[in-house]
Amino acid sequence: MTDTFTIAIDGPAGAGKGTLARRLADHYRLNLLDTGLTYRAVAHKLLQLGLPLDNVSAAETAARQVDLSKLDRAVLSAHAVGEAASKVAVIP
Repeated sequence: MTDTFTIAIDGPAGAGKGTLARRLADHYRLNLLDTGLTYRAVAHKLLQLGLPLDNVSAAETAARQVDLSKLDRAVLSAHAVGEAASKVAVIP
């Protein structure tokens, strides 16, 4: 049996969560899942498809089309994508 652990980092925007997460992942040789970037990727896909940002079914459809290994941080850091991601992130 292999021991595994998960590190979760929470905090306000601009607090350095991403930097800390990348450093911890590098140091401990862990996989990193940037949920903020994931929300942005789903929001970006919804915008591309012209689907509503507050609809669970639409978000699921968009999420299935996102390839997490091919995220473009420059595109996903756009203000409009961030605004859209805020709406996607509150979907239960």
